[in-house]
Amino acid sequence: MTAATGGSGRPAVTPWPNDEPVHSTRIRVEFGDCDPAEIVYFPNYYRWFDQATHGLCEAAGYALMDVRARRSWVGYPIAEAGARFLAPATVGDPLRIDTRVKVWRERFFELEHRVFRDDLLLVEGWQTRFIGFHDATRGGKLAALVIPAEFRAAVERQAGGR
Repeated sequence: MTAATGGSGRPAVTPWPNDEPVHSTRIRVEFGDCDPAEIVYFPNYYRWFDQATHGLCEAAGYALMDVRARRSWVGYPIAEAGARFLAPATVGDPLRIDTRVKVWRERFFELEHRVFRDDLLLVEGWQTRFIGFHDATRGGKLAALVIPAEFRAAVERQAGGR
């Protein structure tokens, strides 16, 4: 069974266009990433999606600690996240996480992540994120900043190379 034919009734995996900007993150599965069955414990994929997102933003010039210090942003909180698990990974596996921004909205951006071992797609993930800040007009509550054009352009430039 492949992701394209999926016997579970799940929709087929659709390829990303070849010209789609993608940022890649490399991970090696460690013993502590796995459960007693010696497969990656699923929450670790969410941790790696977070790592891949922050890696993309950092490579674009928007490292978390810098934006906190210089721009008073909280960071890139998650509004929604999910994943579809297609095949397992285990100790010692080298993984590649390809990340792209699928949709830019006024205050949110939607990311897609695909985790590969060699050319085998293991996991598809998604996140909806925003640039968080403490809104003084709302008593300091967390709010979503309008996405700055320079942030979007820098992320798109960085994701253009694999």
